[in-house]
Amino acid sequence: MIDQDQQTLLNALSQQMLAQKRVDRILKIVLPILALLITTICANMTWQSTLGTFIMLTVAFYAVGIKRWSIWLWLVLCVIYGLVDNYLTFTTLQIKPLRLQMVGMLPFLIIIYIARPYLDKLMQQPKK
Repeated sequence: MIDQDQQTLLNALSQQMLAQKRVDRILKIVLPILALLITTICANMTWQSTLGTFIMLTVAFYAVGIKRWSIWLWLVLCVIYGLVDNYLTFTTLQIKPLRLQMVGMLPFLIIIYIARPYLDKLMQQPKK
């Protein structure tokens, strides 16, 4: 038998899971749009760079914002992607475009990682 305290706890946990699923559904729409907007700002001016940056940002945002994987892993992967993209685009390392790409990608990845717990709390609050 489940006593009243356990039942209250189970109800609270189920409400929390529902709120997290709602946030996940919202983020599955918002994060690719955000990735596309950031891509137009920070990708190098070739279609390969634009496509690669969009895919990298979408996967990184999904991993950090929805799956909640390690932020450090995805920061390192984004830096490696930026270095490879810069080298393949310019056949040498160009610091100014690389810096623009890093300033465009990394802070938004950190913001999404930090904002996720706040979005979960916001969705759990009762509506007035």
